[in-house]
Amino acid sequence: MTSNVVIRYKMVLFGNAGVGKTSLVERFINNKFRENYITTLGYNVYEKQIPYENNVLSLMIYDIGGQEKFRDLRKKYAEGASVAFIIYDITDVNSFEMISNWKNDLEAFTNTISFMLIGNKMDLEEDRAVSTEDGAKNSSEIGAMGFLETSAKSGKGVEQAFHKLAIKAYELYAKQ
Repeated sequence: MTSNVVIRYKMVLFGNAGVGKTSLVERFINNKFRENYITTLGYNVYEKQIPYENNVLSLMIYDIGGQEKFRDLRKKYAEGASVAFIIYDITDVNSFEMISNWKNDLEAFTNTISFMLIGNKMDLEEDRAVSTEDGAKNSSEIGAMGFLETSAKSGKGVEQAFHKLAIKAYELYAKQ
């Protein structure tokens, strides 16, 4: 009988305030969504384990406030991260235009990191300001290892995004 090996990955979430970072994590961890979140002040840490190929992939998820005043915290807590989500709101062009800034911060704050680009709030299709095609194109241009659209409100794509990132981390790091 083979016992499962726990493999831990530190994950950080980067993106403008209000793009739904906390909502995504809460949906993934607790399968819950609240309409009115209080903006993250500082950071929150979550953990969830995902069974995969006779192993357990454990994501330590650091949800760090997106306001500029938390930049030093982001630097501190991004250190040692293996993987990340850069998240934008599909209804907010400004959050999409900030993606390259978030990528630059990831590169400045970490040694090596793999990340996925996430377009959140796809439940607000009628208010969409950034096309899926533009998200996919940007993902390719900035070297993301994947792109998905999600809805923390409905849950659509959330499990898939976190699982995909954990499996990519395993493929990149554990199999070397």
